[in-house]
Amino acid sequence: MTRELRSGQSDRTSIFGKDTKIEIIIPTLNEERTLGKLIENIRSSVLPLKASTLVIDGGSADRTLDICERENVRYIIRKGKGKGSAMREAVEQSDADIVVFIDGDGTYSPSDLESLLEPLLNDQADMVVGSRIAEKREKGSISTFNTIGNKLFNRTINFALKSSITDSLSGYRALYRKTFKDLVLFSDSFEIEVEMTMEALAKGYGLRQGSKTKLDPLGDGIKIGRTLLFILMNVNPLKFFGVISLAFFAVGLYPGSLVLYEKITTGNVVSIPSVVFSSLLFVTGTISIVVGMVSELVVRSRRRLEHLINRKYER
Repeated sequence: MTRELRSGQSDRTSIFGKDTKIEIIIPTLNEERTLGKLIENIRSSVLPLKASTLVIDGGSADRTLDICERENVRYIIRKGKGKGSAMREAVEQSDADIVVFIDGDGTYSPSDLESLLEPLLNDQADMVVGSRIAEKREKGSISTFNTIGNKLFNRTINFALKSSITDSLSGYRALYRKTFKDLVLFSDSFEIEVEMTMEALAKGYGLRQGSKTKLDPLGDGIKIGRTLLFILMNVNPLKFFGVISLAFFAVGLYPGSLVLYEKITTGNVVSIPSVVFSSLLFVTGTISIVVGMVSELVVRSRRRLEHLINRKYER
């Protein structure tokens, strides 16, 4: 498992030492087959500092909570629905300096915890993401359908934000609790991972085994795609609407060129539908770029306002 670092703010001084609090947060739902082994592996991992474990459960009907009690692990029952709301609730219940999210179904290896935490403890990043894509992975660790969708989302994000992310959907990530609370997160389901990735980038922050995955490639893919489009419109609207505008202009060139050729060669314009169609495309393209410029102004004003508010509270 490789890591993807997001550089932090350069003026932040290191606040961590031997008393750094780390909490491993495990969202669960019927994970009796893998949870016990996962907790055991977390405890046996070589960590730079001692870490506590918190299980946030979505109402398991199996022995998941019995395993938590047997292993003497703190657990809470989430109030909301979905993985996203569980993660937010868990962070609210934690007083750790650094929080680590890891799925309870055995997708990710706790042996990578030290590598995941090292950049944070050395003040070299604000969020570290465990990538399933960047290096050679075991067969079956991620399905072909999910791989295609992941690559599509990654390329869209990298194009919009000039980044080099390789696994925007990874559920294995560590970050400062303060950073998590600074991210504007609305998603209640699995799409929260791509939302976290987008938010962190926009704000400048630097083998599946055991139980079956609960991911629905098609259903969750639609949710993630919808969330990605919404975030793109709010993070980089000028580029988003600029691409749409360019597409309209490109399509409008063909009927427009036919009309122009007809006018030059015959002196008359007979293809009226082509005139109307090309005009509509050019007008729509112009409206799109104007919407993009206005949206960009709104987004930049919002970011400036957020910056001023944060500075006020820091003082």
